[in-house]
Amino acid sequence: MIQVLTTSFGLVLALSSPVVSAQEYKKLTRLGTSEAVCSTGVQTLAELQAFFADNPNVVRKILADSGWSGSADDLMAAVAAGEVTETTYPVGSKFAWMGAKVKGDYVAKPYREWAGSQSFPAFQIDVSTDCQVYQVAVPKECCNISLVSVQPDTSTECVAPPVVAEPVQEVAPVAEKEPTADLLALIPFVGLFIGTETRARYEPAWDMDMKDSSGVVGFRAGLIKPLSMKTAIMAQLSYVDRDGINQGNVYPEETFFLDVGVERKLSERAFIGGGIGAANIDESDYRDASLFGIVGGDIGKSDLQWFLEGRVFDSDSPNHGSISDNKMFSAGVRYLIK
Repeated sequence: MIQVLTTSFGLVLALSSPVVSAQEYKKLTRLGTSEAVCSTGVQTLAELQAFFADNPNVVRKILADSGWSGSADDLMAAVAAGEVTETTYPVGSKFAWMGAKVKGDYVAKPYREWAGSQSFPAFQIDVSTDCQVYQVAVPKECCNISLVSVQPDTSTECVAPPVVAEPVQEVAPVAEKEPTADLLALIPFVGLFIGTETRARYEPAWDMDMKDSSGVVGFRAGLIKPLSMKTAIMAQLSYVDRDGINQGNVYPEETFFLDVGVERKLSERAFIGGGIGAANIDESDYRDASLFGIVGGDIGKSDLQWFLEGRVFDSDSPNHGSISDNKMFSAGVRYLIK
């Protein structure tokens, strides 16, 4: 009991101490963005209960990332039992932390302040754990579970003479944590590109391979699977439309490429990668192996990325077998579907 009271009094001091109040709160003006924990929101108690029942791992991940010292089971049980009230949080409301979905991972972002144009509606759950009452808010717009406050439980079981203790700070993490990779995620993407291609192509009039160049325009779709925070594997299928092939050659004007490779982050916003591929997979007589390299980065804070790609093709041409005669360079954009 002494240990419980010590923790209770420490939390009270932490909530009122200058250390916590001096923290800088990041102002939020919008809810329901790409960081929403649930994209469709929850408008009724039944929808809230269904979200908690169907996504227990999401709830527990956010609580664990926040440094939550309460019981996740108690919170889940309170929602299941309907111990929930509906309320609104006015402009200026501060939260010790607020849950978010960042790059497929569920995290708790510390010290958030609502600075929108008007109050937002939410569900409020007051859950008691170890003689502390945690006031938890769930905005209806986004399900971003948030901690409003921690207060001592004044029920009969918890009331006792005060015990002086050193203040502890466990209202929120000291700093934002780097999100961990969701190793189960598959991230689809689509892209467009334009470039040039130089290839050795057979021309019947000369009965030999001749070097030929053409413009290319293409569309691609693929999947990225993270292996860690920095490394991922990828596979993509590209449709290529060649424009400007010399008259008489027998290479197809429209074809498909299939690639597999590895990508690695150079920074939070840039990446590099490479791999192997097969060109003209729909034309067995002209199917060629290829090696490609790619570099790119984010466009703003969206899921849209730019990229530059270089590619060399295998060639058995006796006249034009060099890399300079069998290459392709392209530039484009791709959109990650998260």
